[in-house]
Amino acid sequence: MYRNGFYKKVEEACRMDTAESFNLQSRIHRLQWFDRSDIWVKRDDELSFGVSGTKLRKHASIIPVLKQEEIDEVVVIGGANSNNVLSAAQTLTENGIKIIPFLLGPPSQKQGNSRLLSLFVDDEDIHWISRQQWTERETQINNYVDGKKGQGIKIFVLPEGGHHRLALPGSLSILFDILRNEKESGVIFDHIFIDSGTGMVAQSLLAGAAVVEKKTIFHNVILADSFEDFEKGLKQVIQYTEDFLQVSIKSVPEYKLYYPVVARSFGSTNSTIFKEIKCIAREDGILTDPVYSAKLFITAKRTIQDQSLDGNILLIHSGGALALSGFLDNPVFDNEE
Repeated sequence: MYRNGFYKKVEEACRMDTAESFNLQSRIHRLQWFDRSDIWVKRDDELSFGVSGTKLRKHASIIPVLKQEEIDEVVVIGGANSNNVLSAAQTLTENGIKIIPFLLGPPSQKQGNSRLLSLFVDDEDIHWISRQQWTERETQINNYVDGKKGQGIKIFVLPEGGHHRLALPGSLSILFDILRNEKESGVIFDHIFIDSGTGMVAQSLLAGAAVVEKKTIFHNVILADSFEDFEKGLKQVIQYTEDFLQVSIKSVPEYKLYYPVVARSFGSTNSTIFKEIKCIAREDGILTDPVYSAKLFITAKRTIQDQSLDGNILLIHSGGALALSGFLDNPVFDNEE
């Protein structure tokens, strides 16, 4: 299952042999929402109540290094409703490391993750950067970092979406966890759907699949960046993987890229999404959120139908349902159909 000892390296990087390690195993089960028996969901949303699903995997290999190097503060970059920023707020706070968010905004109204972030971070510690100035964010961040270093504070900058070399081992864990799911269930997946913000976990899944020569078609729903950004990030992650596992990756498995079929703009929502969130909850007892997972489910359903995909299909629920609490005043949740 864990071919050529690659998984051992992942275990060591994530300190999975310690009492404080994060849980990086999630279950799979069939989905009723599709009216088919060969469509399954991987419940990465259950990895932690607060920290959002696949984001926990990234932090599982980042946090041990930050603790080892005795980092005092971490600058985290992202949008106002970023799952990664909220996840970082929780994992860093748990480990006594101060988070300093540099965020696109402020939003006209705090809801979802931007509202929950206030539980972990004081407003004065949030650096809001307007859309007009977003391209100059590196200058603002560098000025802040230089000032802190001058005060003797050890600081680390975590890029948007946690897209960093340190996040690779934890991100690779999803591939090995899927291999475990397949072995225990006896089901080999022909198609795997995953959502992608900055793409670290989705790209690591492809790189890991290349290393173990897994013959699966991967379907990536691009929520935040562009197709070009995903391809660029994939090249980076392949390099990270080659360095970490000491391998040479000649090619990756077949994969396809899609934009969401509803509310394409990142962070945007509409009534269709909220209706499907309610439907998924009624059919499968699963909570999805309007920014990430619901868009994955809806886009996957349309793609499966339009392309007449057959074989065993897996949807990876990447978490984020906690953010749903910020949208519960939507009238869709009050109306009986």
